[in-house]
Amino acid sequence: MHRTALAALALAGTAFLPLPAAAHVTLEVQQAVANTTYRATFRIPHGCDGTPTIRVTIRVPEGVTVAQPMPKPGWTLRTTDRGEAGSAHGAVPPLSEIIWEGGRLEHAHYDEFIVRMRLPNTPGELLYIPVVQDCPDGKQAAWTEIPEPGRRITDYRMPAPALRLLPRN
Repeated sequence: MHRTALAALALAGTAFLPLPAAAHVTLEVQQAVANTTYRATFRIPHGCDGTPTIRVTIRVPEGVTVAQPMPKPGWTLRTTDRGEAGSAHGAVPPLSEIIWEGGRLEHAHYDEFIVRMRLPNTPGELLYIPVVQDCPDGKQAAWTEIPEPGRRITDYRMPAPALRLLPRN
């Protein structure tokens, strides 16, 4: 019985560990204070299953009021807005997608794609940010799965990168 109790405690304790890096596309920093500006660095550790990645699409979640992508040499940057007006001084309309294309991330290489975001004011929540890698053969690696309530991110084969929103101190 002693071993069973220890195993149960060890398993319960895993709920408080940092977010897993199970997804092939991850965020460099996986927690940030809610309602602040955050520099999201998306890590893409390789191309598409033996072929290069030729397009990376980030789907900006609802509640993110500002998303400013960093251009990358060798890639063309496109954005799609939500069709709403910006709300701050000099604001641009909120984005729904950020797309880098025309470059090549070879399967044996690694790269990072950066977006500056204004985070929602929802401390304690996980903000999932879906990412899709496109391949030259028309295939995709869609890191878009968002866990249903009561399920863990490790229950999914292709989970979206997640950011834990922390309260202000």
